[in-house]
Order: sequence, then structure tokens, then C-alpha cells
Amino acid sequence: MYNTSKPQFKVPPHVPPHLVMDFQEEKDPGFATDPFGVLRRLAENAPPLLYTPEHWRCVGTGCWVVTSDEYAREVLQNPDPFCNTIRFSRDQAQWTRRLLPLESDPPEHMKYRAALAPLFSPKAIDAIERDVYRVANEHLDKIAKSGHTDFMHTFARVFPGTIFMMMMGMPLEMKDQFFYWEEKVFHGGTFEEKQQVAKDIVSFMTDLIQEKRRKPGEDIITSLTKAKVDGRPITDDEVYDICNTLYFAGLDTVNAAQGHIWRYLAEHPEAQAELRANPPLVRDAIEELLRVHSVNGSSRVLKRDYDFHGVQMKAGERVWINPELTGWDPKVYPDPFKVDFHRSATPHLAFGGGPHRCAGSHLARRELRIGLSEWLRRIPEWRIEPGATPTYFTDGVLSLRNLPLVWDGSKAI
Repeated sequence: MYNTSKPQFKVPPHVPPHLVMDFQEEKDPGFATDPFGVLRRLAENAPPLLYTPEHWRCVGTGCWVVTSDEYAREVLQNPDPFCNTIRFSRDQAQWTRRLLPLESDPPEHMKYRAALAPLFSPKAIDAIERDVYRVANEHLDKIAKSGHTDFMHTFARVFPGTIFMMMMGMPLEMKDQFFYWEEKVFHGGTFEEKQQVAKDIVSFMTDLIQEKRRKPGEDIITSLTKAKVDGRPITDDEVYDICNTLYFAGLDTVNAAQGHIWRYLAEHPEAQAELRANPPLVRDAIEELLRVHSVNGSSRVLKRDYDFHGVQMKAGERVWINPELTGWDPKVYPDPFKVDFHRSATPHLAFGGGPHRCAGSHLARRELRIGLSEWLRRIPEWRIEPGATPTYFTDGVLSLRNLPLVWDGSKAI
């Protein structure tokens, strides 16, 4: 799989030959059913920094790949020279504008982050905790006694998606439409479908922002319309671009994380039993499982030539940070492939790092903790349906396509 002698594309002359690896995990036939196994084989042999002549996550060009926790933190914490202003490809034409504050760098970045941060602070999340419990149990009510479900469709997607709609002030009667948009944007939509969904979302969000200005509510969009950026009122375009970031960054990631956590527990009943016997351990278990199953990397572009640990990087080159690999760094995590709910600390990069660290991490953690705690309280030991083969979406966030679970419905609460 990792052919270092015959790269398909030309390697720039400044790249040391011993750092060149053909890092294209998605071409491994096992990636769709065992992506973490494929990545583990790479992690066991990869240097802290490598160069791949072609990488699908870097828009089909060559790029640097960071596998070391130390190196990754250095990249994420230094917007000069590791720039985030140009992060996503625009060649697919459906999202032609910036995602704010994601696609900006300090000092501009902080002007938008300041407007966003209070809306996802621990205090703000405390205020909606009762709603998170309520929504989790509304969805559990629909499936608990049945004894079976495809978890990804009946809980992993709709639980955080409903919370997102409530926080944003979107009409909940549009849930079916909203989840259809989400599915087409993130997974499985044709190019034409994605273009049409993009137009539909633009129209919907533009109208909703105007409505919130006319009829303010207790929601994130209303709060954003009242925000100021660098001392001036925020524009509708800026509110729209921030809402797009929340849509892209907040929906599929929690969905994916739930799938990995619930699958691990389905395959390890002893871990389920341990959490049932010690409910406060759920918090640490989530952090450990996020470390082992990180779902979404990030990239940066060099704004100037730079010497990075003795390696020459050139302006315009892309650097990919792979949190699945950094979470397995043996220098930081002894016995890194072992899942241990009792590790003293898990300072993983599942939520990124530096100035662009995920603004919604408090919400994500709360949803994961409450969702899992309520499942453990109401659902007896669950396992993957016999004969079923879970598969993965590999086009972006590493997420399960399906997760058929079964349990004894007569024992459910």
C-alpha cells in the first residue's frame, strides 16, 4: 500500500526522499470496512512527518502529513507560517464563500470568534442541558422496546441534529428537509444534488436571518445578528458565513463520534458493564474513545518558506494533520492502541488545537455524555446485529454508514 519508490506524481526536489510515502489510505480495499485498522498499519511505520505525492484530502495534490502529536500541535498553534485562510477547495462550486471564522487567521479570526464563543461556552451549554436530556429520551422512546435499530439513522444523526436546529432557531417541522440536506451535503449526493442543496440552503438561511432581525428569538442566529465585529454591526453575509461553519463543523462530527463509540461498546460488552457499574466513568470513556477514533483532520497552507524541524517546506504547500494518527503517538500515550478508560489524561486533538480549536467542543462533549449515559440507563447490553457488516463513509468525516444494533427489548426502560 505505501509504495515509496514509484510515486504517481512528481515529488518536489526539496523534499527528502526518505520522507516520501504513498499515503492514500482510501485506496486500500479494507478502508470502507476497517478504516482505523488501515490507518493503524500506517501509524506503526510512519515518521513524525512525511510527504505524499498525492492525497485526496489535499485536493489531489502532494502534501505534507503530520503524524506526531508534538508536530501537530506546533502546526495548529502557529498561524504564521501555517495559514488557515485558504483551507477548502472551491472546485466543486457548491460552497463558494468563506467559512467564518474557520477560513481566517489572527487577528481577523478573533473578531469573529469573539462573537461566537459565548454562544457555546460551558454556561451556555448548561442552560440547554435539560433540552439535551429531553431530546435524547424522545428518540430513545421510539426505539427502546423494539430491541433493534440502525443506530446511525435513528439516533446518531437525529439527536445532535435536533439540538442543532433548536439552538439555531430553525423550525423543527423542517427536520425531514434538514436531514435530507445534511445527507446530500456530507455523504452520497451527486454533484448536481449537492449544487441544488447548496442553493436551497442559501435561500433558506438568507430568509431565516432576515426573519430573526425582524422577530428576534432566544437562539444563536438572533444573537449573531446583534453581534459586532471590530466595533461595527455584523453584516448578514457574515452571519450567513458563520452559520455555514456551524453547519459543516457541528453536524457530521458528533454523528460520526457517536457511531465509533457505540460500535466499540457493542463489540466490547465488558466495557459496557464497566460503565454501567461506574456511571461517572462515562466522561473519561468518551475522551479515551475520541482519542482512539478521531474523525476529522484539518489542513494548513504555508504562507512562506519555512524550516520545520530541519525539513524545508515551501510557500503554498499544504500540511495535513491527521488526528487519528496523532492520537496513537506512543510518546504521549503509552500502549496507544489499547483503550483504557482509566488513563490519567487524554489531551487528544479530536477537537483540533490552537486558535481554531473547535468552538463547539463543550456542546459535543455534553451531547456525547448525555446520549451515552441515557443509553446505558435505558438500553440493556447491545451488540451488532448478527450477520451485519457496518461500513464507513470515507468522503470527508470518517463516519459509519450503518450500525445495526440489537438488544433485549423486554429489558429496556
